[in-house]
Amino acid sequence: MGTKFLNIRYVLMQASYWGIFCSINGYAAVYLDGKGFTAGQTGTVLALANIIAAFLQPVAAAKADKQGRFSLKEITLTLGIVGIVSAILLCVPGLPFAALCLLFGLGSIAIQSLQPMVNAVSMYYLNRGERMNYGLARGFGSVTYALVSYLLGFLAGRVGILVIPVLAAGCYLLFLLITASFSLKQDAGKEESAAAGKPLTYPELLKRYRRFGVLLVGIAFMFIFHFMTNTYMFQMVQAVGGDSSHMGVAVCVAALSELPVMFLFGRIVKRIPAGKLLRFAAVLWAVKAVAFCFCTNVTAIYAVQLLQMVSYGLYIPASVYYANQLMEEENKVKGQALATMAFSVGSVFGSLLGGKLIDWYGVRAMLAAGAACTVIGAVLFFIGTAEESIKS
Repeated sequence: MGTKFLNIRYVLMQASYWGIFCSINGYAAVYLDGKGFTAGQTGTVLALANIIAAFLQPVAAAKADKQGRFSLKEITLTLGIVGIVSAILLCVPGLPFAALCLLFGLGSIAIQSLQPMVNAVSMYYLNRGERMNYGLARGFGSVTYALVSYLLGFLAGRVGILVIPVLAAGCYLLFLLITASFSLKQDAGKEESAAAGKPLTYPELLKRYRRFGVLLVGIAFMFIFHFMTNTYMFQMVQAVGGDSSHMGVAVCVAALSELPVMFLFGRIVKRIPAGKLLRFAAVLWAVKAVAFCFCTNVTAIYAVQLLQMVSYGLYIPASVYYANQLMEEENKVKGQALATMAFSVGSVFGSLLGGKLIDWYGVRAMLAAGAACTVIGAVLFFIGTAEESIKS
């Protein structure tokens, strides 16, 4: 298969994935608010979904690493089918409260659980000598997130919230078609895996890489803040006089700001180790969180969102490369899954804490709590990436 064609398909995979992610998770508050949910109820639904996803991600990754009955491709397709079915059913009018919770929860579980699988596809080819450009593909994922966010922000207020699951279903269809086109053979890399040794269990993996375990806790703290602001950006812009269209612009600004770093990441990581990039991203993530506490208008929120470029935008490719370089061949998917599981754990607390703080004390209290979490997370990033033994 040609390298160019391979990269085009992976770009489409990342683009469709992040289009789904924006629709389901990015616009969860808008969709559920339109269905009569409170901020606390929205947070509870997303938190429960993330708890389940946090357990499902490592199980799915372990299956993919074992080269057993279920392949990486089959697991990815199965999760995608669950997601598209839930998105289609969410388009049905007049659904009762329980059905909305169940279907939206399933959609969120599917999209969260797919993230380590999508990253693992790139690492699968990179580890087999293909010139896969992860940063470029992930950058186009951010472009798609930005465009979908802007489009949904514009349409949701004009044609209704039904556009959210409709667009998610469309993106899921493209995702499934692209995933089906990949050849992810189980016996590829068999010699390397045999030479590397037996796959480790999760406790064994964390025992071998103790500092990586500290980093995972740091990731969880960072994503408490990240998920608060992503889920409740609607409430954040409302608090300073904005509406859903302003929310769409704010999310679009953040997503587009990620592009320069992601497009150039392949060159950056050749000059600066992934661990150092993670530490730098953590510091700027904390700066962004503190800056949000002082925003008094929509323009200020737009300005702070630009820091996404050197915080979340730098963290995403750096974390994928870091786990891939750190782990042996037979444990790489589990390494990606652990990082995503930490993301999910942070999302649980971000959903619950963010919603409750808004209901009880307002948006300012949520932002202050999020800022405190990022400072703790930054310290743990420094501890977790210090003096790790990384294979060249």
